[in-house]
Amino acid sequence: MEDLYVECLVARKPKPTDALIRGAVIGLTVLMGLAGILLYPVFLLGALAGGLCIYFLLPNLSVEYEYLYISKTIQVDKILSRQKRKKVVEYDLEQMEIFAQKGAWQLDEYKNRKMIERDYSSKTEGADLWIMVVRNGQEMERAVLEPNEAMIKAVAGAFPRKTFRKA
Repeated sequence: MEDLYVECLVARKPKPTDALIRGAVIGLTVLMGLAGILLYPVFLLGALAGGLCIYFLLPNLSVEYEYLYISKTIQVDKILSRQKRKKVVEYDLEQMEIFAQKGAWQLDEYKNRKMIERDYSSKTEGADLWIMVVRNGQEMERAVLEPNEAMIKAVAGAFPRKTFRKA
């Protein structure tokens, strides 16, 4: 049997405060560095702390999600600043209850159930969102995805009775 492989990359929409945070951290780091050089060397510690913030925290402001469908599993990777990749979760679709477009009436059964909500979408308005309810270990999870058409067809081909489009 041949394995099917589909990938989809979704960039998260930047928050309005991201540019403000980025500018403030970089500006304060530069000011602390200049003050440390020109006025008092203790300010260099502040510049060092700002540099560490730039290196460790600012990459978290630019996030992309990559979905990989490989033979009945969906793996979600988080890409920070287009450099660092981290595997977030892998879902075994044999444990999936439903994969439906947001707004499909088949999801009504799962609205009031207590489960963990995970959002791996771009968070843009008007995006084509799909909800996947899956048992992951002992817990039920509701994952919000923004797959491309090829991934939707791959999941629908493997699980036609669990995949639903909005009517």
